[in-house]
Amino acid sequence: MRALVDTELWSIVKKRPVREKFPSREEFLSAMRAHEAAKRFFREEFPNLKVYMSYHQLVEIFHVLAFRGTKLPFKEALSVITNILEDPFIVKVPVTIEVLREAVKESAETGIHVWDYLRFLPVRDMIDVVYSADPHFRVIGEKHGVRVINPLKQWLGP
Repeated sequence: MRALVDTELWSIVKKRPVREKFPSREEFLSAMRAHEAAKRFFREEFPNLKVYMSYHQLVEIFHVLAFRGTKLPFKEALSVITNILEDPFIVKVPVTIEVLREAVKESAETGIHVWDYLRFLPVRDMIDVVYSADPHFRVIGEKHGVRVINPLKQWLGP
């Protein structure tokens, strides 16, 4: 199956939740369930996918791992990116000026972050499915006729 795997899934699988960073035990347990589900997804489903990723998403994954929230050491974040770059089953797709224009236009029309469109639009004609826990992708997928599967079984964000 040809797929886009959303950035947040990469982050959730690589960053084990730390209890002290959550205001309640329930939120921590929810984050742990998401982490375990992401690990299962990457272990069981990911190896069977042909993954497509925009150049934007590639650098976004590095940023999310190395600079946002619980930060991974730079060396570890760089290792993840290097592995993605060297993986022949992950197709890296450029972001054209036309896609930039379309991403900004769709973001302005929907109120969905432009970053979501910069992950999706470059690969939309190449994929069958988006794996994401971001509810924005339900809207994007419906509009563009692409199936969205949430391997975490819980939606994150608004």
